[in-house]
Amino acid sequence: MSTSGSSLYSSTVSSILGNINDAFSGKTAGIDVSSIVNELMQVEDQPETQWQDEQTTISSQVSALTTMNTQLSTLNDSVDSLTDILGALSQMTTGSSDSTVVSASADNTAVAGTHSIVVSNLATTSSSYSGYIPSGSSLAGAEITVEYGNPNNPTSTDNIDIPTTDTTLQQAASYINGGGYGVTASVVTDSQGSRLVLGSNTSGAAGNLTVSSSATNFTSTAGVDAQLTVDGVPVDSSTNTVTGAISGVTLSLGSADPNTPVLISVQPDTTQASDAIQSFVTAYNAIIGSINSQYTVNPTTGSEGVLAGDSMLRTLQSQLLSMVSGSTSAAGPYVNLQSMGIEMQNDGTLQINASALSTALSSNYSDVQSFFQSTSPAGWGETASTQLQQLTDPTLGPVSADIAGLNQTSNSLTSEINDFEANMTGVQQQLTSQYDDLNTLLMQYPMQMEEVSSQLSSLPNATTTSSSTSSSI
Repeated sequence: MSTSGSSLYSSTVSSILGNINDAFSGKTAGIDVSSIVNELMQVEDQPETQWQDEQTTISSQVSALTTMNTQLSTLNDSVDSLTDILGALSQMTTGSSDSTVVSASADNTAVAGTHSIVVSNLATTSSSYSGYIPSGSSLAGAEITVEYGNPNNPTSTDNIDIPTTDTTLQQAASYINGGGYGVTASVVTDSQGSRLVLGSNTSGAAGNLTVSSSATNFTSTAGVDAQLTVDGVPVDSSTNTVTGAISGVTLSLGSADPNTPVLISVQPDTTQASDAIQSFVTAYNAIIGSINSQYTVNPTTGSEGVLAGDSMLRTLQSQLLSMVSGSTSAAGPYVNLQSMGIEMQNDGTLQINASALSTALSSNYSDVQSFFQSTSPAGWGETASTQLQQLTDPTLGPVSADIAGLNQTSNSLTSEINDFEANMTGVQQQLTSQYDDLNTLLMQYPMQMEEVSSQLSSLPNATTTSSSTSSSI
């Protein structure tokens, strides 16, 4: 029995004996059975109180471990981002010496380099407009034929029959736009009247329109392809968005300037890489900070965290510190995190030396990439990823296994508490019955004493009898 439990037992016994003595001596009319039984049950309930306290501690431990498990998953994701060959370290960025003429974007298949672009002309879109339609007239019932591409050898043709119910130009335009044709229709009105305008949905020469109708004449303007050179090679594009001319790079043409070469640079996106490394450091520091907090003494209570006695936590801390201290021979001058500016502090957390990391990313990007992504020989990222996959395994991971064990213990305690409470119901009933009987006896005691006293007082007076005998002699 604990010290507190022993103290409670002693005070309970003392209280009950005092209660009985008061009743026995006549100071009180019997004993307070309910109060006595309640005091005794507090002693009997000590094991349950201890189990409940243990469950409260387990709940706090599970909560702390669940937070750590989430932090480990975040750390795992941050390392995956660094090791992913299509992830942050594989992203490319572009620059332009004149973005008003041509700008660019690049995906992760692009190769670093600089390219010279000359834009001779932009791609335009063909359109065709009708003659003026007199007020009160319409194209209801008219047939409009639209041919696309070379008028001598069109690639496709649309035959548009305007319904007889469409008695306004706007209705005719709406009908065309809802028909899935290769043109978009609109109505243009000026001081002389209204016209139906058809704009090709395909830019460049391939979308050129040839429009005819028995109801009105149409006048067409031709669309042209964009003309440019890429590193001296002529390129023709039906749109002002040019793909394929440079592998992995999309060129966006803004204006024509045939006399001015525009330089397009393609290079690794060091900003995304730096952000991804910072995310890793932040995630690592979060889990290390949580572990460290468990070994910090609370100045108020003088105690450590609820997991301070958990040996698993020391092992996890050691594994994480070993992981970030690991080295590799796969990345030239970068053998470990510290060599590229990711430095360990006294408390085990990491801090980025911004200058050192910036130099590594700008001067030796491919080595940084190899440090995190090389598989043969294994780079640091490959090794760290394997370790984190083991640590975050939902079944075999040490934190998950610890949580499962604690939950199992808590469930076992719940079963013990339920069984104990069922048994205590019987104990309480038994104690109540016993002390009810005792109270009955104590309540009867004064009457019994009075009866005895009465009986004694009714006996013949021994002294009187003796005196009478003496006189007669």
